Amino acid sequence: MYRTEDVLTRAHSACGQGTVYWLGEGGRSADAALPTSALPVGQLWPTLPLAQQHALEPLALAAGLDVHDPALVVPACDCSGFVCWALGFGRKSNPAPYTDDAGWIYTDSIWADAMGAGVRFERRARATPGALVVYPKAGSGENYGHVGLVMEADADGRARLVAHCSAVNFKVAPFDAIKITSPELFEQQPRSIYAWCRSVG
Repeated sequence: MYRTEDVLTRAHSACGQGTVYWLGEGGRSADAALPTSALPVGQLWPTLPLAQQHALEPLALAAGLDVHDPALVVPACDCSGFVCWALGFGRKSNPAPYTDDAGWIYTDSIWADAMGAGVRFERRARATPGALVVYPKAGSGENYGHVGLVMEADADGRARLVAHCSAVNFKVAPFDAIKITSPELFEQQPRSIYAWCRSVG
């Protein structure tokens, strides 16, 4: 069991590492020094749909990444991978009420568990440091769900700062998908809730 202070320290340590956002990456092992996976972007680039290449190439160029270099490997993560690693467990386990059928923990499974059985994630009315703020893809009107870790909260129980891994974070310098930002991204989504991981003491 991790203490809240441990979770916040881990989240801080992942910032400033030049992480690229890539869906499905990161968070495989809680024992890893960072939440990221080594992603062979240079090899994967030609397999991406052209529309995706056109959207991503300007970001890569701005960050100084040559996506046409077949040897290019970058640290990559997504929001669920980052959060699971910060909380001290891998994002894949045996199937459970807080995973999908294959055992993967992701935004919709975290949200559903917190809104329902509360086996691993219980809903909270107020934000506190170490809590999650999460919304699902389902019913949100967005292409993906999103989850972050509350780093600071105000006296009214609202998040003030959130650590999260997001493609949006990578769009502005310093080019890093893992940043600590305002909670605006989550406050704009009506399905956002606060949740607490039961393995944090």
